[in-house]
Amino acid sequence: MALVIKLSGRIFDDEELVLRYAQIIKTRKDKVGVVAGGGEVARRYISAARRGGASNTLQDLLGIYASRLNALLLISLLDNAYPRVPTNIEEFLEAWRTHQVVVSGGFQPGQSTATVAALVAEAVGASALLNAANIDAVYSDDPRKNPDAKRIPELTYDEFEKILRSSSLPGGYELMDVWSLSILKRNCITTHIFDGRRPEHIEAIARGENPGSKITC
Repeated sequence: MALVIKLSGRIFDDEELVLRYAQIIKTRKDKVGVVAGGGEVARRYISAARRGGASNTLQDLLGIYASRLNALLLISLLDNAYPRVPTNIEEFLEAWRTHQVVVSGGFQPGQSTATVAALVAEAVGASALLNAANIDAVYSDDPRKNPDAKRIPELTYDEFEKILRSSSLPGGYELMDVWSLSILKRNCITTHIFDGRRPEHIEAIARGENPGSKITC
């Protein structure tokens, strides 16, 4: 059985949190694909590049290299991972054939790491995608702006798409974009969104629990 985990880049801003994720990932018995976001390193470099007039493509590349640096950090903490960071889906699949754990960052400009995680989940036939996010679940609106937003434990991809496309919630509060959603939906891959500050939720989900939100077809 294959599992794909998307780690928010903000996780890599906390050393202890990264170490805890590494410990959980290395003890998994199934094959695990991990996709790392860029975090604070990416934000700082992109901000400086934007102020200096760099193109969107170069800004994207800075984010990609930051995510790959985070991926390499996680690899360095694992003894059962492919030792290099794949830069495209072909390299990921080649590594997947020989290693229990493969960790990547971004692949190409204009493509979010959420989309990379969806592509990886599709390519390896993952049973589920676990999204360790910056929020603890899916809400009817952005809970940081609307205190009346309702937490939604279970929903379909169609329902989630309506939230993503809501004008009051640009970008789905960094959870997923329409490209990643379409890939997951066409394969009916179950997505679990949970609080990225709680790595122990990976084991809870494996036990059949739902600590955040579960999205299905």
